[in-house]
Amino acid sequence: MRKLFLALASLVLAGTSSANLIIYDGFDYSTGSLLGKTNPSTGNNYLRAGTSTNPTAINVVSGSLASPGGTYPTPVGNSLALTGIGDNSGSTDRLALPSTISTGTVYYSMLLRGDSLSGSNNTTGGFFIGLNNTGNSSQTTNPSVAAARIQSRIDPTDASKYDLGIFSNVAATAGATSWSGPIALSGTHLIVCSYTFNTATATDDVASMWIDPDPSTFSNASAPAPNFTATGSDISSPGVSSVIFRQSPAPFFTMDEFRLGTNWSDVFTVPEPASLSLLAIGASLLVRRRRA
Repeated sequence: MRKLFLALASLVLAGTSSANLIIYDGFDYSTGSLLGKTNPSTGNNYLRAGTSTNPTAINVVSGSLASPGGTYPTPVGNSLALTGIGDNSGSTDRLALPSTISTGTVYYSMLLRGDSLSGSNNTTGGFFIGLNNTGNSSQTTNPSVAAARIQSRIDPTDASKYDLGIFSNVAATAGATSWSGPIALSGTHLIVCSYTFNTATATDDVASMWIDPDPSTFSNASAPAPNFTATGSDISSPGVSSVIFRQSPAPFFTMDEFRLGTNWSDVFTVPEPASLSLLAIGASLLVRRRRA
């Protein structure tokens, strides 16, 4: 029986040894505040990370966003709505990584739909997601670190649409070259961002963003050329320890299928539940054998 268990474990490890998907969240929770929900891929809870005592602007809502097609996995569970009042009231939730990342490249992806321009502006707007250097703890002040942050605003040339911008741990500027063009409300888009550590100076780490990347690249070993890049102050020590979701003066969004990993191809995959079930079966059989 022990040999059977070891054989099953070997199969599981062989099938997952190349996978570096660190966080997966299809927001398969009951509806309501994200705060306090337990992410199944990390075992960590979403914790408060801002001045708001109850970040009610970040909520799990019914239904999934549409799949972008290609080889992208079918969305599951519910989705996440960021519908704040458009100020800096501190509606922020933090999810810690299992361990800090301080070298190489961190990628994250999500499905994103713009729902309303309420509360935003046409200059710099606000950011709604970023990589943070604090681990599995809460705080009552607004985070000061948000690397590879996605900023959003009302498009300055078309007040019916919004822009996305990528910024690398610096305050956004209205004239930055890392802003996208106008994006229409209601459509669902696949957004991928990355943060690459460099060591020459304290301002040479690079944040990148892809909007609706070609599905034919999803399984590639390396990323295609990004649509937008930005540099700025490097993330503070110890490195990327968590991801933060925030509603500041940004348009209202619905988000789904969040993934974070260390390879481009990771953020288009999900853990293999069949492999995990196989290992669980082997463990159960081994326990029964020992009790017999």
